[in-house]
Amino acid sequence: MLLAALSGARAIVIVGGTGVENFTAPPSDPGFANVGNIGVYLGNYGGNYWVLTATHVGPGNIVLGGNTYTMVGGSAITVLNGNSTPTDLTLFRITADPGLPTLNLLSGSNPGASSIVRMMGDGLRESTFTQWGITVQGGSNDDIWTPGGGTDKSGYTTTGSLGVRWGDSIVVGNTTFNVGTGNTDGFYMGFSNTMGISMAQGGDSGGATFYYTGGTWYLAGILSAIGTFGSGDSPDNQPANTAVFGNITVAASVANYNSFILSAIPEPSAYAILAGLLALGLAGIVRRRNAA
Repeated sequence: MLLAALSGARAIVIVGGTGVENFTAPPSDPGFANVGNIGVYLGNYGGNYWVLTATHVGPGNIVLGGNTYTMVGGSAITVLNGNSTPTDLTLFRITADPGLPTLNLLSGSNPGASSIVRMMGDGLRESTFTQWGITVQGGSNDDIWTPGGGTDKSGYTTTGSLGVRWGDSIVVGNTTFNVGTGNTDGFYMGFSNTMGISMAQGGDSGGATFYYTGGTWYLAGILSAIGTFGSGDSPDNQPANTAVFGNITVAASVANYNSFILSAIPEPSAYAILAGLLALGLAGIVRRRNAA
């Protein structure tokens, strides 16, 4: 399985979809409006407005709900592993408040195998259900995929973007991956011929993976990579811009890096405590002055 970073501007493919569904918030909404073109808006932390994205996408201006929010220069922070090496997660601030809710960040552990998660990304959608006949060659990454020429593999070709889209998927397990920005802890979802199951496409990087547990939605991961049939597989040489059953979607873990994230952007309660301490300190100064 060839692991490829999700770059550019593409999106969620849904089995059984016609390319026009799921472009508005779902009835049970984990944070649809918080997902932008290059990242996920985490919320207002003490008057600072934080976004989390994939490092290989890079921080920058983000579009949320049709409005562009400017990045605060010099605010980018690469999330680090315990050994201080970089990951494929980066935090940055924007200059204005989008007026959106602060998301719950998953802690503890990733969603377990067989858990249902909800992915959201901005870009391409499914076009035509396709079956390929495949001629396996003797070399590396040179197999010939002929659409309509057999039933060796099935899936979808893709077409143009209509904006942020959501779709559900099922977790297979945990993984550590590297798309050129450093080893990153994550988890991955399979893509199968099951009605409603979705996968990301190249370009969904920075999108969200949400998980519902204990009656609450949590941001569980940031979309980072897909696994397609490439060098070392049989068959290999999967055509570009296709979603084929047996592919995978990989998300960088929020739970595994929760402590780092919240040390970089203290939780709102931390600001409240600091404000309370400051207020008490000022009150003490006033009392001492009055006493004098």
